[in-house]
Amino acid sequence: VTWRLDAVSPGQGQPLENAVRATVEIPESEMTLNFLLRRNLDPTLPASHTLELSFVTKADDPGRVVRGADVLQFKDEQNSRGTPMAGLAIPVRENMFLIGLSSLQGDIERNTEFLLRRNWMDLPIRLASGKRAILSFEKGRTGEQVMSDAFQQWQ
Repeated sequence: VTWRLDAVSPGQGQPLENAVRATVEIPESEMTLNFLLRRNLDPTLPASHTLELSFVTKADDPGRVVRGADVLQFKDEQNSRGTPMAGLAIPVRENMFLIGLSSLQGDIERNTEFLLRRNWMDLPIRLASGKRAILSFEKGRTGEQVMSDAFQQWQ
């Protein structure tokens, strides 16, 4: 996983906003996950933050296309069971999903705690072949620092 803080455009005519970007490479599956977490500035969208998930899959294997993704689950250790974030995953198209994180105050606090304090993430997915998988990845020190920097700037 490669983590970084990026300046992205929240919309036409608006100033750049910092976002957390992660690139998760899964060589044995010939798949890459591009992860973009940003603060929601759209008052018409009932979400505190949005998470864009886009997958790059092997072009000559249509069975590896990602047709479904669920909300992230966070955990303290690699082999423990994850706790899902409060949010809703919406498919945009094959290999692309948008997760809106709940804007209820208690959920915002819990989701923020997960993002800042828990080191491991699980992402349940469903492939076009019908197979299900869980992508498990770690923030590590770089991810922790990037996430911390983003939330400090968003305050």
